[in-house]
Parts: sequence; structure tokens; C-alpha cells
Amino acid sequence: MTKFEAVILLSPEISTTVRSDIVNSFNDLISDSSGKIIANEDWGLRDLSYKIDNFSKAFYNFFQIEIDGNKIENIKKTINQNENFIRHIFVKVDNHQELPTKLNYEKK
Repeated sequence: MTKFEAVILLSPEISTTVRSDIVNSFNDLISDSSGKIIANEDWGLRDLSYKIDNFSKAFYNFFQIEIDGNKIENIKKTINQNENFIRHIFVKVDNHQELPTKLNYEKK
């Protein structure tokens, strides 16, 4: 399995319950694709560098994932069908970074 780090940006207009449900469904999506979530950090509501879909803020979530690389495209397609996802990125890494990340540390 290949190591990835992912960041998902969620709409600032969703409730805490909906946000939690979306993160859980993302976890399920990874698991259903024979992947594994190594770690997850909620970076909270943050300012965007530029507006995306008329939003100037978004909820950020960071994930460390191990999954077969050819499954990422199907995961991206599923994410793109949910309007609560503003943006997402998956980056292949050699090793996962040490936690907590700097952004999570700054939040506290």
C-alpha cells in the first residue's frame, strides 16, 4: 500500500453533526477501498487564501492514509459528488509526518 496525506476542505455552512458525518463517511470510503486511516486531525475553521465557491472560510481536516494508489481516482470522483466538499488534495509521501502537525499545534 502507498502512503498518502490528504486534506479536505468542507463548507463553513454545515453543522458540527453534518461535518462529523462527512468525516466518518470519508473514513468509510477509504476503508471500503481497502485503505487504512493512520491518523486524522481536525484543523477547524480557517480562512481561505482566496474565495472558493463564494466561501472565504472552510473547515479543514488532515488525514494520513495507506491505500493502493489506483483507488484514489475513484475516491476523488465520490468526493466531487458531495457539494459539502469545497476542495481536496491527496499527496503521495515516502513517510508520514510526525503528529501533531504545525497547523493543529497552532490551533491549540
